[in-house]
Amino acid sequence: MHTDVLPGATPTKEHQSGTMKCLVKEDLHTDGFVLRTDYKEPSPGFGEVKIRVLATSVCGTDKSIYNSARSEGIRREMQRYLPSPDAYKPIVVGHEFCGIVEEIGPGNYDLAGMVPGHLLVEKGDYVTAEMHLSCGHCYLCRTGSEHICTGVKVKGVHLDGCFAESVVVPYKNVILLGKGGDTSEIPPRIGALLDAFGNSVHTVAEADVAGKSVAILGAGPLGLMSTFLCRAFGATRIYMSEAADIDRRARLATEFGVDHFVDVSKGSGELQKLVTKLEHNANGVDVVLEMSGSLPAYEDAFKIVRNGGQVILLGIAREPLPRFDIANGVIWKGVTVKGIFGRKMFSTWETMLSLIRSDRLDLKSKLERVVAPRNYRLEEFSEAFDLLGNGTELKLIFNPDGTLCK
Repeated sequence: MHTDVLPGATPTKEHQSGTMKCLVKEDLHTDGFVLRTDYKEPSPGFGEVKIRVLATSVCGTDKSIYNSARSEGIRREMQRYLPSPDAYKPIVVGHEFCGIVEEIGPGNYDLAGMVPGHLLVEKGDYVTAEMHLSCGHCYLCRTGSEHICTGVKVKGVHLDGCFAESVVVPYKNVILLGKGGDTSEIPPRIGALLDAFGNSVHTVAEADVAGKSVAILGAGPLGLMSTFLCRAFGATRIYMSEAADIDRRARLATEFGVDHFVDVSKGSGELQKLVTKLEHNANGVDVVLEMSGSLPAYEDAFKIVRNGGQVILLGIAREPLPRFDIANGVIWKGVTVKGIFGRKMFSTWETMLSLIRSDRLDLKSKLERVVAPRNYRLEEFSEAFDLLGNGTELKLIFNPDGTLCK
């Protein structure tokens, strides 16, 4: 049974010292997670930071990992760096979070060489982190494309993540949110969403939507976030398509700035007709943002984009496209196609923090509309994933120590 705990209450550990509570993926061929209370608590090594997790949110990738028995793609991804499938060992899942710095390992910074006024991350600070860990020395890392390093590993997918009481990350990946534990500017429920929000910021920024018509395919959390970003960035007309939970998502999308919301549960004919009618001068939209990973949405994207337009792909399909007419969809239309993975390290973080801190844009209240109204304990993970799986909630927050549950 859920019991409320007032914010600020002292967390209590119900397990032995040196161990922690966490959600673990034990077996890739079995759906679900296992709640562990005996998992070894991590310690920061050279160049690392240990963070006590205040809040952590559930990503679409986490849902796929939860249902891994049904997803060959996610099993392949989680085994990518293993010598063989049989080498898989249980890991803590989760990669979206915020928390308080508990311990800083050796070799992180040289105080004598710091520029005056530079904000160091110190014990007690309120932080989040980029959970994509790059190698730091390959061609991509050295030329400004660290986010697509060919050796990138993701905490919670390949390494222990943050559905836990504590997590360890590299010092250079830590993002400062508030000195001395100050959560007033970016509350934990928002701090836990920044990784996901950064995906949308990266996508919309790459599209350069100012003065353009935009179609957003998929009204999940990232699609909805992209909606108010497109409006803030100056898009002239915004279309959105979705095939599930139409009434609620249409209402949110309209409030966030969508001009035309289309139910494509019975096919995309209405979307194509609407775009043809309203964008007749250009014969299509300037920009398509594919946010769903739905195979029909991939096909729609190249039908509704104008000649010379852009298709930006963030959604990850569960299976390869069976066939794609690249000549008609891309070549003869002169379409630019760009894939988006994660956030640019670390320019996207700087952009999104500036946006979040702008009172004029009121993004914090909009983000709150996308996430479930209450936080969940790790012990309630089965209920939480059921709510996400059946569409009752779009996104939700776990609070590992229970102090922020309400």
